[in-house]
Amino acid sequence: MINCERAGIKRFVVAAPRDRYPAVAHAMGRFKDSDNVLMVESVAEVLKNQAARELGIGPLSPCVSFSGNLVFAKSHLARILDAHAADPKAVHRASSTDHDRGGEIATGPIGAILKTGGISNPTELAAPAASLLPFALNGRPEDREEAELRLAKSVREESAHKDAPMARWVDRRISWRISYWLASHTRATPNMVTVANTVFGLATAAMFAVPNYWVRLFAAIFFLISITIDGVDGELARLKMIESDFGGKLDVLTDNIVHAAVFVGLLVGCYRAGHSRAYLYLIPILLGGFTMCAYATWRAFKVKGAQAAIWLDAVDRWSGRDFAYLLVVLALINRLEYFAWGTAFGTYVFAFALIWITGRTESSMKVESLQQ
Repeated sequence: MINCERAGIKRFVVAAPRDRYPAVAHAMGRFKDSDNVLMVESVAEVLKNQAARELGIGPLSPCVSFSGNLVFAKSHLARILDAHAADPKAVHRASSTDHDRGGEIATGPIGAILKTGGISNPTELAAPAASLLPFALNGRPEDREEAELRLAKSVREESAHKDAPMARWVDRRISWRISYWLASHTRATPNMVTVANTVFGLATAAMFAVPNYWVRLFAAIFFLISITIDGVDGELARLKMIESDFGGKLDVLTDNIVHAAVFVGLLVGCYRAGHSRAYLYLIPILLGGFTMCAYATWRAFKVKGAQAAIWLDAVDRWSGRDFAYLLVVLALINRLEYFAWGTAFGTYVFAFALIWITGRTESSMKVESLQQ
């Protein structure tokens, strides 16, 4: 119900035997007292129910139907809602990946879904390759642990469209395991993870300022670990369904603080190792470039239009965290000064390129809007 609410679904009909109403209402949490929730004994009686008619539910009302006790992620609900938006008169169905249990998500006009006591002429939506969800709980003792494990593994699917290559292929393979352990064995909150990882990241920034090969190499390795852990807070929030605007903003703010501190620490370390004052002059240049990147990214995320989601995913990939791998390689060959010079001026190249591309993207979206 929380996932549906976040997707914009406002009215709910829950079918259960009358003697189970109190237990079902308790399981609904804050939804149990909502005027937009209707409980019935049978789904078939929905169109005959006076309360349903008062809620504006009729044969042509768009509906999302869940059969079976399904565990699913937001991406699975989004797929079937996108299919409905493309063809709102048809019935679309996504079956549980464990086919022997019979659970499914369907969408379409409620009259068509209820026709002949089930789904009439549905269009089956194939699950993405290697998809682990939706998963139907059937009361087996092992179901809960299996569902939790599948949810944790599926967080990679949730962010795959906007992760940079190394983040997708390496970082997420590690971070989901950490997130799963924290969600199932601790009371840690996403914000706790954010704060702890920020302290760890700032410690690596201090290590970069030490003019010693091994200290700076370990600083690069620890920063890569910090980058991997950086994905855990968001994954943990999704697993526990406690995402918040504050948590998202805190994550972005602390990420920027750590990145700026690491870059400054790197320049200080280069100055102390080579005794060249040029690295001290690079500090304000780098901070200026970092500010330009922040502005360019902020402006990119203000883009509105039909293709805005695709554009924002691309910005996420371009501004990703894969540079941490390059940092480890350069620390290994003792050439961190290459990163220092490249970052100081490369930030301006990235910022101006992103501003220019954003302007072009906004113009093309306005033209498409006028044509429509």
